[in-house]
Amino acid sequence: MEIEVTSLSKNYGKIQALKNINLKISGNGLVTFLGANGAGKTTLFKILTSIVRPSSGYVRVNGTNIDSDPRKVLSNLGSLVEEPEFYPYLTGREVLEFTAKIRGVGKRDMEREVERVSGLIGVSEYLNRKCGQYSRGMKQRLGVAVALVGNPAILVLDEPTFGMDPLGMLEMRKILKEMKKDNDRLIIMSTHLLEEAREISDRIIIVKRGEIRYDSQTTERKLLVKVTGIVNTDHEYKNGRLIESGEGYCVFEIYDRNKLPEFNNELLSSGSRILYINPADDLEKEFTKE
Repeated sequence: MEIEVTSLSKNYGKIQALKNINLKISGNGLVTFLGANGAGKTTLFKILTSIVRPSSGYVRVNGTNIDSDPRKVLSNLGSLVEEPEFYPYLTGREVLEFTAKIRGVGKRDMEREVERVSGLIGVSEYLNRKCGQYSRGMKQRLGVAVALVGNPAILVLDEPTFGMDPLGMLEMRKILKEMKKDNDRLIIMSTHLLEEAREISDRIIIVKRGEIRYDSQTTERKLLVKVTGIVNTDHEYKNGRLIESGEGYCVFEIYDRNKLPEFNNELLSSGSRILYINPADDLEKEFTKE
C-alpha cells in the first residue's frame, strides 16, 4: 500500500486548513496523525476519503489520483471520519448489511461478514437495537465496524476512541494493535491523545496549524531514557548527557545505544537512588512547542 500526498493545501475562505502538505506513507502498520483539535487532521482525512477536494495539490493512493478515480481508490478503503451518525430507526445490523451491499459483499457471505466485524469491534449484542438508542461510544464502535466491512486494505480512522469510556478506549486500542499485525493492511488514524499515539503507533506525524511539524520516520531517532528517583546531576556521565530534570526524574540522551548497560552502571555508581529506568522520547516537547 502507498499513499502519496503532494503540495496539498485546503482553504475555507480566508482560513487555510492545510498548508502545502508533502507526505508519503508506504507498506503496512499503523500511522497516527497527532494534533490538537483544529490542527487540520480531519480536513486531511476528508481529502483522503474524497469527501472534500483540495484547493491545490493532490493525493495518490496506490498510484491512482483520488480526484481522478475516487471509485477505484475507495473500493479498497474503509473510513470513519468525524463523529458517526446513523438513521435512528435502523438497527446496527441493518446499517452493517446496507454497508455490505454497497461494498459488494454477496448475500451468502453477508451474515458472516456482519458477524465478523461486529464481533471484532464488540457490538454483537447491540446489533438488533435501533441506532437511536446507542450511546456515543457505541455509535463510535459501530462506525469502526462499518469501516471494516469488506476487509479493506486501507483504513482511515478519525479519532476512533472518541466518546468512549476508559474501558472502551483500552479495548479499541487493543483491537487496533491486533489489526496492525496484518501484513496486508495499512491503518491511518488520528488522535489528540499523546499517550494513545505512543502506545499503538508505528509512525507518528504531528500536525499543527495545517502543517506537518514532526514525523517520527524522518526525524533523527535519539535514544532517551527517563530515570525516576533521586539522581546525582553533578556526576560527570561518560555515556550520556542530562537534557531534562524535574521533580523525581531526569531524562538522559545516550550517546551510543550499545553503551546503555554501561550508563546504567554509571548511574548506580554515582550514588543515585534509582527507582525506574524507562525509555523516553521528545514527542511531548514536539507536540507542545510553537
